[in-house]
Amino acid sequence: MLEAAPGVEREGDAYTIADGYSLSVYIGDPGQAMEVSEVAAVRLQAAFCEATSREHHTVYFVEYSSLHGLCVRPPSGGRGQRAGFS
Repeated sequence: MLEAAPGVEREGDAYTIADGYSLSVYIGDPGQAMEVSEVAAVRLQAAFCEATSREHHTVYFVEYSSLHGLCVRPPSGGRGQRAGFS
């Protein structure tokens, strides 16, 4: 999933999130997952991974069997709706 995610760059056993992109990791079972938002980096270990969140610089240590999804939000770039006339 990390290899396919836009805005995610691999550096050895670590993945960093490009500026402007927002990555969330979902931990737990589908339908009962916890979202770890604003992930800045993911580091792969032999039996688990580390997900470092930008919020409060928190590091989550997670077994691979508990990871089941990612969400990547690209930079806004002002492409949203704007007030005014077109």
